[in-house]
Amino acid sequence: MRWRARAAPSRAKERANISFFIFIMFFAVFGVIVLTELLLLERPTPGSTRSRYNEDLQGWEGRTETGGEGAEPPPPAHAPLDAVWQPVAGTRFRFYVYSAYVERRTVAAVRVIAATKTRGADAVMCRLWLSDNRTVTLKARVKPIRENWNLRYSATYVLCLLRDSGIKPQETVGASLSLVASTAPNRPPTNLLTVRDTEPKSGIEETLHVCVKPFHFSYSRDEWLVEWFELNRLLGVSHFYMYNESLSAQVACLLDHYRKKGLVTLLPWKLPIVSKVEIRTEGQFAAFNDCLYRSMSTAGWLLVIDVDEVILPRRERTLPALLTALRAAYNPPSKAPSAFLFRNAFFYLRWEDDAEAPAPLVTARKTRRWAAPHALKNRSKYALRPRDAVELGNHFVWELAPGASSVGVPTDRALLHHYRIACEYGGVQCLTVPSTVDRTAHRWSDELIQRVSSEKEQVAKTCPA
Repeated sequence: MRWRARAAPSRAKERANISFFIFIMFFAVFGVIVLTELLLLERPTPGSTRSRYNEDLQGWEGRTETGGEGAEPPPPAHAPLDAVWQPVAGTRFRFYVYSAYVERRTVAAVRVIAATKTRGADAVMCRLWLSDNRTVTLKARVKPIRENWNLRYSATYVLCLLRDSGIKPQETVGASLSLVASTAPNRPPTNLLTVRDTEPKSGIEETLHVCVKPFHFSYSRDEWLVEWFELNRLLGVSHFYMYNESLSAQVACLLDHYRKKGLVTLLPWKLPIVSKVEIRTEGQFAAFNDCLYRSMSTAGWLLVIDVDEVILPRRERTLPALLTALRAAYNPPSKAPSAFLFRNAFFYLRWEDDAEAPAPLVTARKTRRWAAPHALKNRSKYALRPRDAVELGNHFVWELAPGASSVGVPTDRALLHHYRIACEYGGVQCLTVPSTVDRTAHRWSDELIQRVSSEKEQVAKTCPA
């Protein structure tokens, strides 16, 4: 009996020791996993995007690292480029740059359009090669563009700060600029950008340009695009900025037709970050903000819309006339807003055609829309003074220059017509949402059908059927 009395505590102690051992082993294994993640963070795997990033770098680099502390920074390995995604070597995470612009308003700097990790991005420096043969290294501030949906990677601003450098912003126009990792300052640069001017030219006050997010999934709606282009031209648009991730052959030929007429700037857009998984749709916020700064010297007004959207004024014939009238309502003029937001209404293409359509056009046939447009900043789009904007979003302006403001436009003055193919919630909205007939687009139908027919005849001569 004594033996049994002593055995029970012994077994209890043994179980306690086993539990303690399991407890220690659990935390040991957990610690190993965490340590592995830290040490092997962003480690490339065969076929991964990170692996492709390293392969891309091999193509950009002309030499191995040279020089030690105090050595002369290596020269660029290639000529400066604009509107091409280029990698930054020596960073832990993927880091790409696309374009560079002079910034005078918020801070003296060169503003670089980039894409990299949303949080915890690598520190970088800016190296500037000026026209007078000076080479200057600048401090850099990496700032993610706010509309990134908390994905791993984000469209990003990099501000190359000119403070204490003795260089004025205007002196950087035409210079070459490279971003280099702070941990590898003597590594030959794998990117080189041309710094573009942003100073507004005279006589552009009423000029209206359009920004469109990148085309992707081999965009193929060429028939509709002709109508969209010509209606926007009737509304006063004189130039379009577009970004090409992928297009059908027909649309590529159509855009080339408009490019040759001086109406379209079509820029390549091959960002090697996985769309909708690692970064918001094709890095579209980098495109919006590149368009903002690219147009700043030549556009008095900038319209940010998609290719299934048109903003139609209710009283005026053109958008510049509407925008001028809206600003004129403010006294003194210095209080006039710099950005106007337009409320969105869906015109579902699945809804019936208008029996009174004056022409075989989408905008003439599809006149049924949501009875109650969306609230401002919910699917709205906008027009703005580029010189007064700092950071653009999809449905509103995130940041304006000091002293500038934005307001919503009443629906009795203008409305965003959104010609949407799909209905929300699996098609339920098409059946349940209250709707009304809106024939505002018929005001332009007669002239529009003539222009569309003329353009299609010209395009048919050079583009495949």
